[in-house]
Formats: sequence, C-alpha cells, structure tokens
Amino acid sequence: MKHKGSPRVEVIATGDELIYGRILDTNSNWLAKRLAEIGAELRRVTMVGDDYDDIKDVLLGAFDRDAEILVFTGGLGPSEDDFTVDAIGRALGREVTTDTIGFPKIREIYERRGSDLKRGARMARILEGSEGIQNHVGMSVGMKLLHNGKLIFTLPGVPQEMEGMFNEHIAPVIEAEAKHKLLGHTYGIAMVWKDFFPVYTQLQMDYPEVYIKNAATPPEAEEDRSKVKEIKVDIVIQGATMGEAEKKMKAFMTEYKRRIDAAGGGTVRRL
Repeated sequence: MKHKGSPRVEVIATGDELIYGRILDTNSNWLAKRLAEIGAELRRVTMVGDDYDDIKDVLLGAFDRDAEILVFTGGLGPSEDDFTVDAIGRALGREVTTDTIGFPKIREIYERRGSDLKRGARMARILEGSEGIQNHVGMSVGMKLLHNGKLIFTLPGVPQEMEGMFNEHIAPVIEAEAKHKLLGHTYGIAMVWKDFFPVYTQLQMDYPEVYIKNAATPPEAEEDRSKVKEIKVDIVIQGATMGEAEKKMKAFMTEYKRRIDAAGGGTVRRL
C-alpha cells in the first residue's frame, strides 16, 4: 500500500547481537506499527551488524532509494562496538562532537558511581551540525541531523528508551508532513475455509486500496477445510485523517460482514 504524499522512511537496526540471532529485533516491529499509525510510508527495514562499511552502505543505499527520513536504532551505548554515530559521520564526512545538554547528566551519574567517565562520554556523541535528542529514561543521547535534505535520526536500542524518544521527538516531525493516516485492525471470522476464501479473494479485487490479508494458512487436510474455524484477517485502511480512516473502516467492515453472512459465515469479532 503506497501512501502518496507521505514521508518516505527507512528503518536501520544495528547490532551484531541482532544479525547473530541473539536478540529479537522488536524495535523495528514497533517502529513499523507506529510509522503506519502516523502516516509515514515505510519503504524498507534493514538489519546490519556493527561494521563501519556495512552501515555506510546501508546509509548511502537509502539515499539512492530516495528515502527522506532514516531512523537508526542501536549502537549508542558506552562500549567500543557502539559506533553508529561514528559510522554515519565517517560516511557523510562529519566530525563527531559531544552533546552539551546530555553530557552533564551522564557525567553526574558516572561521577556518583565512581565509574570511568571516558566510557560514559561515548553515550553523548553526536555529529557536527546535528541536534541531540534527550533521553528521559536512560543515558544514551539520540541525534537529529539534516543532511542534503535528508533527515537522519539515531535512537538507542533499549526499547523503552527508543519508544519514548521516538514518540516525543520524531513522531511529531513525521505527523506534520504526513498526508494520510493508517488504521489497522485484526478480525476473527468464524467460517468454513472453503467458503471464506472466495469472499476474501473477491474483496481483494473489489477494494485494491484496502490492505486485506488473512493471517492463517489454509488447512492441509481436506476434511478440515469443511470445518468452521476462526480465521484471522488483517485490515488496514488509509484516510486523510484518523477520523476519515475510522469511517472508511466502519463502512468496509459493514460490507465485509454482509458478504460473510451471505456466504454462510458466522461471528465476526475484532481481536
């Protein structure tokens, strides 16, 4: 589903722990949902390890694909392999500097703990010409950088920190530019699969502007295809405003239920 006039966004999740499968990338899933809600057009989600060249390739590739907004997650911590900001700076020819708002908070905490401030200072790194994004949950400072007309954001990999910073600092920027809002719901439909599928297929053809996707695989056994099952279906609808999207969803679901009833289906409930 394309969203004409909406900001084109790419999400880049960084970290060896992700590409080795040691940690599940829940951040990208959360961002995909939020970006849809606020009307962005998410073009691509990329997972990349802690490697300077790989991060550079992903960044420049996003520029080539005409992404307008890039959201990086991860690599803002105190460890030596936390170098997302450094890698972006190297790719763009910008020097790394220290955020003057976030650093004093880090210094106070590290001095109180008697910890090595050199490591802590790494969490306040941003690039020349950028703005720091303050973290009210943890210590790592995010970054907002406008480079050649492209907006680049960096966020910590810790979900609670990332979500709060996105909602406070990034979502308003995207919402101000978005021309559409997306509304998505999942419904459970009690119906025999062999009767459901023709209705489902016809709806997809009749409503190409609506995202309709059954979230279940057809039963393998023929006898199971003749039994009533609750079939899950995802519906996503676009509107100029959330109110308009809600009206469209209501009208669409009225027609959907009418066709389900006509085909002998049962209860339709929102999950």
